[in-house]
Amino acid sequence: MSPRAYRAVAWTPAKRRYDLVLGGSMAAYVLVHAGASLARHPNLPAETLVMRTSGSLAFVMMTAALLAGPLSRLSPRFLPVLRNRRHLGVATFLAALVHGGTAFFQFHFLGVLNPVASLLLDGGAQSAGGTEIPFQLLGAFALLVLFLMAATSHDFWLANLTPRAWKALHMLAYPAYAALVGHVALGALQQEARDYAWIATLAAAAAVFSAHAASAWAGRGRDRARPATDGRGFARAVRTADLRQGRGHVVDLGASRVAVFLHGASVVCVSNACSHQMGPLGEGEIVDGYVTCPWHGFQFDPATGRAPAPFEDCVETHDTAARDGWVWVRIRPNAAGAAARSCRIEPAGERGKAPWRQPGRPLAAAALVVAVAAALAGGLGHRALASGFFEFGVVRSATGMLVADPYPALLVPRGPVWSRYLLVGQGKHGADDLVADHVGSWATISGPLAYRDGHAMVEVRDVAPVAAPPAPPRTIAEDLGRHVAEGEVVGSKCYMGVMSPGRGVVHRACAALCVRGGIPPLLRVERADGQSEAFVLADADGRPLNATLAGRAGTLVRVVGRLVRLDAMLYLYADPADIDQIG
Repeated sequence: MSPRAYRAVAWTPAKRRYDLVLGGSMAAYVLVHAGASLARHPNLPAETLVMRTSGSLAFVMMTAALLAGPLSRLSPRFLPVLRNRRHLGVATFLAALVHGGTAFFQFHFLGVLNPVASLLLDGGAQSAGGTEIPFQLLGAFALLVLFLMAATSHDFWLANLTPRAWKALHMLAYPAYAALVGHVALGALQQEARDYAWIATLAAAAAVFSAHAASAWAGRGRDRARPATDGRGFARAVRTADLRQGRGHVVDLGASRVAVFLHGASVVCVSNACSHQMGPLGEGEIVDGYVTCPWHGFQFDPATGRAPAPFEDCVETHDTAARDGWVWVRIRPNAAGAAARSCRIEPAGERGKAPWRQPGRPLAAAALVVAVAAALAGGLGHRALASGFFEFGVVRSATGMLVADPYPALLVPRGPVWSRYLLVGQGKHGADDLVADHVGSWATISGPLAYRDGHAMVEVRDVAPVAAPPAPPRTIAEDLGRHVAEGEVVGSKCYMGVMSPGRGVVHRACAALCVRGGIPPLLRVERADGQSEAFVLADADGRPLNATLAGRAGTLVRVVGRLVRLDAMLYLYADPADIDQIG
């Protein structure tokens, strides 16, 4: 084939099939996971659904990407998964970007802190001993590595990074996966997932580790079994009966590894290391007469090792000979670009093409089955959500008296007993500035409503003063005396339904930012009957505790104080010194 006639490998039918299987499996995962999640949790907020679906998808895909290499070395049946794995890697990054971007916006934006500062300050979980483990930062590190790998997959970066630096960069995929496992284990699995989700996550991590260990052990065994030499500089490489058209065989010569191919009736041998980005040529195949790297499709003339014009890359070639049913390879390589002397074997036509050259229907079916099974397990793997609900997009109006004791609230006449609605601003802000000029007066408040377990809240969009009716508010103020409670400090806005489940280490950053912004903090307490109740927290003099509790959001505390029922809400008044962190 002349240089003028050469056309670089582009979007081949094999790549199209690969991407069709990949895209179809991703679509099936998203649809099944989202459907299963909504079937189990009909009131699941959209942002929580997006984070759970995209995050679990990214974890499954990264597990598959890291399994492709070792499995293909253990069995050639997995080679189709390895080829074009760059597409799998880029798709994994895109799924992780959706998850990370949504989580970063939902948990760290729209507050009083810079989002990056919020991530650094509050992106952590707590172990039983109180040690801070920044699970969100682990996820951010994994996402950064995936971004670098996706961004540097273009050949532009090869010229600037060099193959060795590029290879070192991509080795970060392994610590990134370890960080991802830590991110999942210290985050989503802590309080939201069923027990079998732990088993599935640890099994996936164990499968990756075991596959690499088995591949390394098998390779170690092959490396120890040095090929026999004939005293004339040749080493016995592979049985001629094992050769198949276009398929590579990796042989360890001691100082180097080579790739042996059957090309027509000729047996050719080139270095196993692709000069482009050190990819394993022996795991590739011959396409259109060229040895083709399975990583990025770089091609080399099997006779000379030269890349076709206009490319200038080159790999070393080795002479071959056939004797006694074996192919023998000269250990010393030829000069760069020099044509090798290749042996011929007969009958080559009976050897056919390798059955694993292209992804077949069984592999595509297996990918789809794995995607659906993983999606079902992930979608059904979360514990049931509480009954909180946020009327997103629905603006209601209510008229009553504005109070601030200690947090802004609206007292609305509802028969003999008036209803109390906590008031918050949009995003992660309290409503103090919005209602400051109207406290003690009557007003009409407009905004979406959030409610849970008898508590109600309005996200204030508008405040319109009105003339006060003659009847004073009829409120219940019942002092229940000294009370000791242990529970989790949560942000009232998300806890009441704005972002379910609104509790636990996953929501710690959001809760901390909400409390910092003036949203009333709650103490969520688990009762003996398995149900939960929430107390609005204030200091002993009835003042807000936002500054004190911002750093303790999402953690377990023990509070000793005075419990007061104001209408239908319970308020726990405590001195900051009587609030102790216990977990």
